[in-house]
Amino acid sequence: MKDIKVGDIVMRYISTLRVPMELRVTAIDEQFIHCGDWKFNRSNGAEVDEDLGWDGVTLTGSFIKKDE
Repeated sequence: MKDIKVGDIVMRYISTLRVPMELRVTAIDEQFIHCGDWKFNRSNGAEVDEDLGWDGVTLTGSFIKKDE
């Protein structure tokens, strides 16, 4: 996740089905990678969504990887 920068395209994989969804990185801060309305843990790429109880460490519903 360290090599991801604003403007990069990443792939979001949802659940174990790994349905890909292309997202553009819109912002990065010390904790999160932001892709529009979505945010992901900067250290492991797991989605964080407080409304769903996803903390991006012990529980998540999707993750991102840099498109290679």
